[in-house]
Amino acid sequence: MWRQMEMAVLLAVLWIQLGCSSASMTNGEPGWSSTVRESSLITFQDGSSEAPGPLFTADVPVVFTLEADFRQLKRDRDQESEDRPATMTLKQGPGEEVAIPLQVRTRGNFRLQSHICPFPPLRLDFPEDSVGGTLFEGQDKLKLVTHCMDRDSYELNVLEEYLAYRIFNLLSDISFRVQLALITYRDSGGRESPVSRIAFLIEDEDVMAARLEGMMVEVPAADPKDFAQGQAGLMYLFQYLIGNTDWSGAGFHNVKLVQVGWDYLPIPYDFDFSGLVDAPYAGPSPALARQIETVRERLYRGFCSDEIDYDGLFARFNEERESILGLVDNLPGYSGRTARLTRTYIEEFFETINDSHRADWEIKSRCRRGE
Repeated sequence: MWRQMEMAVLLAVLWIQLGCSSASMTNGEPGWSSTVRESSLITFQDGSSEAPGPLFTADVPVVFTLEADFRQLKRDRDQESEDRPATMTLKQGPGEEVAIPLQVRTRGNFRLQSHICPFPPLRLDFPEDSVGGTLFEGQDKLKLVTHCMDRDSYELNVLEEYLAYRIFNLLSDISFRVQLALITYRDSGGRESPVSRIAFLIEDEDVMAARLEGMMVEVPAADPKDFAQGQAGLMYLFQYLIGNTDWSGAGFHNVKLVQVGWDYLPIPYDFDFSGLVDAPYAGPSPALARQIETVRERLYRGFCSDEIDYDGLFARFNEERESILGLVDNLPGYSGRTARLTRTYIEEFFETINDSHRADWEIKSRCRRGE
């Protein structure tokens, strides 16, 4: 119960941080967590307004309305579901809105199941000629991580998964960038009430590969020994930090592979089953039942390699310790008991890596020699 009550307070704080005027909280607009109303812009206390910088480069949330046939989208539960026409109304500058036509479809695997997530994850597909001169210029297809259920606790999970991506961004440029968003979802048929919730966008994999001057590699399986071990070790330890066991380096479950030069670099994604997020539906794999009982328990799942410099990795994480904790402290709308629990969870990781005996027992000796 405290989680739902606290979320309402946190989201009110977020809106205050963004400086929304009280005038935007009237006129019967759809509520954002029963607190935040749709506004024409992010308006600051001095009366000025501004939009976020280029996509994936700023912590300021992008604000837009997404109108589509959500009654139908909630029925689209196949891996090959259809694209549906939609319109994004983007708040781009002082007094400026732009309407962007696009296609929307459902996506995902576990969260695509209706009994798990009544509101499915989405993919946005932008026609090339529709985004010129907008914040989305140069974008093609973007994954959108949504709130799963229209409850405040699930919105906290969105923020926590966004935090996981941002932590890995701090540790490595070889990562998926993310963009926080405040979205109002409107059903084009008027059959469902509008809903306003936090979400975040994930950088397209081909755009990410181009940014790294590399290319995506699509193979069904690989030997983790063929990965660049510096990046692999970083990923393994990051997964341990956030308490994530829902991944496979050999089978590419929640891991992508990009080739840069001669190096094959694994990149993690999809962290809703991590202990950091601790989603209501998340639990350890049955194969790990004898080792951990909940996702909050950490279990190192990295692969053994003489080329992984653990002491160097521990030093790298320690260098970013304050920055990582700063992400928790400065995450919009994230404070109070929830933030304290998250800080404690992260601090426990640093206690482990800075205790040589615990680090040897819980990390170095736990490496896997195969799946």
